[in-house]
Amino acid sequence: MGVPVRSQSLIKRQMCSAKVSVTAPHHSALQRYEDDLENEFHQVLREDQRSVLDPVADPMSLEAFPNVKPAFNFAAYVNKSPTLQQLVSLGVELHKLEKRKGIPQYVLGLDFERDMKDHIRFLADVGVAAESLGEFITKNPLIFKEDLADLETRTNYLQSKRFLPQEITRIVTKNPFWLMLNTKRIDRRLGYFQKTFNLAGNEVRMLATKQPRLITYNLEHVQKNTFTVQEEMGFEKEEVKQLLLNKPRIWMIKTEALQYRFEYVHRRMKLSHAEILQTPDLLLTRDVRIKQRHGFLKFLGKVQYDPKKELYIPLKSLAVGTDEEFVTEIAKSNMECYNRFLKTL
Repeated sequence: MGVPVRSQSLIKRQMCSAKVSVTAPHHSALQRYEDDLENEFHQVLREDQRSVLDPVADPMSLEAFPNVKPAFNFAAYVNKSPTLQQLVSLGVELHKLEKRKGIPQYVLGLDFERDMKDHIRFLADVGVAAESLGEFITKNPLIFKEDLADLETRTNYLQSKRFLPQEITRIVTKNPFWLMLNTKRIDRRLGYFQKTFNLAGNEVRMLATKQPRLITYNLEHVQKNTFTVQEEMGFEKEEVKQLLLNKPRIWMIKTEALQYRFEYVHRRMKLSHAEILQTPDLLLTRDVRIKQRHGFLKFLGKVQYDPKKELYIPLKSLAVGTDEEFVTEIAKSNMECYNRFLKTL
């Protein structure tokens, strides 16, 4: 049986009428680092002959040593190793390197002056900031296996494709594995995105600069999400291109999550394709956040996403900001009311 309108109003008053003297603390969920960059690189190198990419010449280069004891600890070596001391001074997180197969022994076999110094100088010359070098090396210590001449060739290639110095800096910094791929593989990847999404030269450069990880991402996954966006979600080709250039990370999230979020905002919230195109952040936002915020607005009778009408609620507010900001500034309510509502879900 349905709840009478008067009863619904009474419930709302009971849940939301109390004034809150102390706001419940809000704990923003730490956004997980979606994909481990080294795993992405492993995926690229494992792609077979049927890929648009050539197979890598030496796939074993990723694992210099086949076995490493799980309990390996750099602490016993730091005081005796000038190389480890230099890495620590650069901000390299040795505890993260300890967990990766083969890496600890590989690093211990390096000499800073002989094997690392010139590579670090090269990265600095490319524009990797001093405060970012530690993070770069933590993610990709295998950069020291690469020949400096090859690294220069790969940055020269980007220059030949009219990437600006600051764009090259961003690409190398944001995707530490970019320089591990030869120019032929990178050229084919850029060509794939240009052909598949009908991109102009400046659009290819913009995409690579905005989300350099996508260019070296697992191609099978990219193709799967492309099919989902175009065929299953029903976006036209130009709309797909717009989505890609606006939010390229859509092509890096799990296909199932992408499908589910679209189904909710399109079927349940009744948002049109045009509205989703205007606020693509909805496709990148945790399902629970959208459900809770939309549900709360619906509970308050404030669902109004049309900017041409009064009491307009921006769709982006469902995806950004803290819960407290959403509740107080957008929904014009209080956290006690919101928390009580969440308990009814």
